[in-house]
Amino acid sequence: MKIAVIDGKSKDREMLAEIVREIPDDCELAGTAADGKAGYRLVRDERPDMVIMDIQLPEMNGLTMLRKLRSEQIGAKVLILTGDQDFEKARQAIELGVDQYLLKPVNKYRVRQAAAQIAEKISMERAMEAAFTVESIFTSCLNGKNYLGGKLQAVIRERFGFTLEDPGAVLAVWLGNGYMQQCEKVCTILENAGRTQGISLCVMRINVWRMVVAVVYRVSEEKPEYTYFKENAVPMLCRNITGAVVCMWKDLKQLSSLPDGMKELRDLCEWNLVFDRGELIRPEDIENLDVIPLRYPTEFEERLREAVVSADGEEIKKSYYRIYDLFRRDAHRPEEIKECLIRFNMAVLDSYKTRNVVESEVKIQHSMQEIAEAMSWEQIRIAMEGFLEQMVRRAFADSGDEKLSPLVRKAIQLVRKYYDQGITLEETANRLFVSEEYLSTQFKKETGKGFTETVRGFRIERMKGLLVSTRLKLNQIAELTGYADPKYMSRVFKEETGMLPTEYRQSVR
Repeated sequence: MKIAVIDGKSKDREMLAEIVREIPDDCELAGTAADGKAGYRLVRDERPDMVIMDIQLPEMNGLTMLRKLRSEQIGAKVLILTGDQDFEKARQAIELGVDQYLLKPVNKYRVRQAAAQIAEKISMERAMEAAFTVESIFTSCLNGKNYLGGKLQAVIRERFGFTLEDPGAVLAVWLGNGYMQQCEKVCTILENAGRTQGISLCVMRINVWRMVVAVVYRVSEEKPEYTYFKENAVPMLCRNITGAVVCMWKDLKQLSSLPDGMKELRDLCEWNLVFDRGELIRPEDIENLDVIPLRYPTEFEERLREAVVSADGEEIKKSYYRIYDLFRRDAHRPEEIKECLIRFNMAVLDSYKTRNVVESEVKIQHSMQEIAEAMSWEQIRIAMEGFLEQMVRRAFADSGDEKLSPLVRKAIQLVRKYYDQGITLEETANRLFVSEEYLSTQFKKETGKGFTETVRGFRIERMKGLLVSTRLKLNQIAELTGYADPKYMSRVFKEETGMLPTEYRQSVR
């Protein structure tokens, strides 16, 4: 904390400088001056936190100097020591924001006490300023604390240019199981978007909900913020984020309604099962949907029963994709979709149990619970595969794998099972407790293909099957085959087949 001393008498300046050095809280002497002009330059250049000064100064009196400093928005705390008992000057000093006014002669104790009190006030204001941020305001708002009181609201308006009575909006990005790995990247993308577009937003993490939230304040009446996020920021997020990502938007009549707005978005998150990945979902978008009651797919159930009994892993996956295709053709209520899937699985389980012993009823029940709580198709897919694997662990094996070493055979099984989730060489090596270099070498040696080439081959074949047997859109197929960007998927597909996915679909029909 820097303190400047301005006094025309050398003995008083020396005494005051000595007192400054004795004040606690890491105070330091910013400099001394013997007249008003020199004092003005000192304060202007050094910007001290506190000024101890006399009113009667040569060259420029203290009140004139203070008035000049205040006109330049220099708001240092001021302690005046003066032998002048003119009440009018005291009144003017108070109007200029003087913090303490002591009449000379004064002893060192009184000056030290007054300066220490001002120093403590400065420390408290700094602590308050550090704690009182836009993020702290919205965090407290989410926690149920209201800043709508008159004086505090005025402080918020003065410091940040808005109040909680103003309109705003909130963008919520749900990341599911990938929250811990992806939240930092999401925060960076959103913060950069706000900074480059001049949008006032506060980005926060809500760990318990696995969400990143951007509160938009100081919004304009034309609402260009929503348009920008819908057309630019959200697509950018979805291109750069792997795994589940659900983006939701809620306009707020008052920023103080943020807690209710967040609860509404959290409750609506499961409607992501109806919208495509990358869409910015609003409550009004859901209200405008033409929702159709869901018909239970009896014919698919029978085909899956047969696939499970015969341990046909590829047909098991196809059954899942057929269900996905059926559910995505029209808009159905998310709870109906999940209830249908649970019923579907239980019917298959009953059929399987008539011929086999189920290894873990607890794990199966856990899979059913995951489906009931799912917010994304990725979660449902993982839960469905977990359910099916409990019944038929060999469903994802292949008869040709016996020729391979145990290590490469396990790697192939992982690729066959997780290729549509974008599995990498690094992830596979970690699962198998070997180095990437060793696994890559052995994989190439025994299969004749590189790891990435093999994963791509499985993806291409799955894309072909989905293009032929379903009416899914390209972004939906990209999601099912582990691609975050449909355009990149189309480019990969053309490199492998010589034609775009749409061209391939037309050529085989």
